[in-house]
Amino acid sequence: VGISGMGAFTSHAPVDGKIFIVFGPHVGISDDGTVGKIERVGKNSISTSCGAGIGAYKAIMASDTTKDPKEMLGTKDFQEEYIISQLSNRLDALKGQDPSNETITYVTNKMYDLVWEMLRGEINTFTAKPDFWSNISEVTLLGGIVVNRGHGEGVSGGEDYYQPLMLKSLTKDGESDVYGEVFGDFPALARPHRAAKYV
Repeated sequence: VGISGMGAFTSHAPVDGKIFIVFGPHVGISDDGTVGKIERVGKNSISTSCGAGIGAYKAIMASDTTKDPKEMLGTKDFQEEYIISQLSNRLDALKGQDPSNETITYVTNKMYDLVWEMLRGEINTFTAKPDFWSNISEVTLLGGIVVNRGHGEGVSGGEDYYQPLMLKSLTKDGESDVYGEVFGDFPALARPHRAAKYV
């Protein structure tokens, strides 16, 4: 939401209120199991999901540029340019590989890291303010990946899913990892994300 958006919604919380933030990227899985593709209502053909993340991945893989990421930012397509600039040094492991379920899963996990880093910076800015904890009693962060399933023409449609990777409670006394209390030790892929600190 950015610093302005964070300021707006934290200022609207009641005194001693609690803030609950759900965050993360999304990815589609088509009816035939293709990661990064999805059938959509009202469309006859399959399409990309998440379009911005996969578009950035394709642009990075096709580019030989060594530009500083900040040089790439403009205003005509800011979201896509930002994602490309931030992902460009995170996808080296995929160089030379063809797109596959595994590569799109890797890109989606890197998108999660990107969203977490942005949110962490915004939260750090606000929780460090001298009067923040006098108005807010708790901030809860639920991070994960939304998995969209197909709902298009001729597709019976599957339920969308949310794969939680992090659940933390922040108070003026510090942070607590409450993932295990809520979700148990499931799944193993959440372990590195649970270790990520907001500070």
